[in-house]
Amino acid sequence: MLAGAVLFSILTTWLAPKMIGWYVSPADQPAAMSCQAAVVGAMHRLVQMQLVGTILGALIGLVLGIVMRPKRQPPPVAPPPTKVA
Repeated sequence: MLAGAVLFSILTTWLAPKMIGWYVSPADQPAAMSCQAAVVGAMHRLVQMQLVGTILGALIGLVLGIVMRPKRQPPPVAPPPTKVA
């Protein structure tokens, strides 16, 4: 579960800025305007995407861990007791 969370967190950190750029088209602003609101909004979405990716990775890692765990073998059968004559 932890490995899946870390993997998806790294992937989300790498992919989220590209996804944000694709998903959010910036409003037309004059050049003299401050872009602080746009940056704050974009970073907020980046953090949200990282959290979603981390949770998704944790869930996928948990499912894979359950599916791929080794099967339990039944305990060995004890031989029947022998009579001493």
